[in-house]
Amino acid sequence: MQQTLFVTSLTLLLPFVFVNGELNCKQIRAKATSLAASCCRLTRPSLDKGNSECREQLHLPKNRSFNFAEQYTINMCIEECNYISSGYIDIDPPFRLDMAIVKRNLDNTMPQPQTISVPFMLDAFAKCRAFRAKYGKQFAVHLPDIEFIADDCNSFALHVTICVRILAMQKCPEQFFEHGNGECQTAKKYFTHCVEDIDSNIAH
Repeated sequence: MQQTLFVTSLTLLLPFVFVNGELNCKQIRAKATSLAASCCRLTRPSLDKGNSECREQLHLPKNRSFNFAEQYTINMCIEECNYISSGYIDIDPPFRLDMAIVKRNLDNTMPQPQTISVPFMLDAFAKCRAFRAKYGKQFAVHLPDIEFIADDCNSFALHVTICVRILAMQKCPEQFFEHGNGECQTAKKYFTHCVEDIDSNIAH
C-alpha cells in the first residue's frame, strides 16, 4: 500500500518531463513511477522497517480509497515520522539531514557488497539534499486540511525520498537492478530518457 501511495507523490515531483521520439513518456509515466521503489533493490520499502510503524501511528480510515490531497498528505506524514524516528532530521524545522546517522542506518540495512551499496545511497541522499534545497520551493503544494490527519507535516522528508528513488532509477548500480524484469527495463528508460538527470540539475 505504501508503495502505491508513493506513485502520486512521485509523479508530482517530476517537473522535467520532455518529449522523446523513441518513447511515449506520458503513456508509460504511471507504470514507471509505480515501479520506482522496487526495480532498484537499494530503495525498496522493505529495507526500511519504520514505514509500517509510522503508518500505523496515523490511524488511517479503513476500507476506503484516498484522493490526491489525502494520499500526498499521508505520504508526507509517514516520511516525516520515519526520518525523525530514524534520527535523520530534528523534530522541528528547519530540517537538515544528519548524514552521519544516515550512513549508520545504511550500514545496518544495505545489501552486500556494501562497498558499492552504501556509498551509492549516501551519495544519493547528499545529492537529494542539495536538489531539495535548490528546487524545494517549486514543489510546494497547498493542501486542504485532512480530517483524519491531526498534525501538520512537512514535505522535506518526502521530497528527499522521492528524489533518492528517481536517482536510483537513473543510476542504480548494475548488480542491484532488476535487469531480468522487462517492466523495470521500460521504467529505467522512462527515468533516463523522459526525466532530466538529477546530477545535471544540481550542477546547473
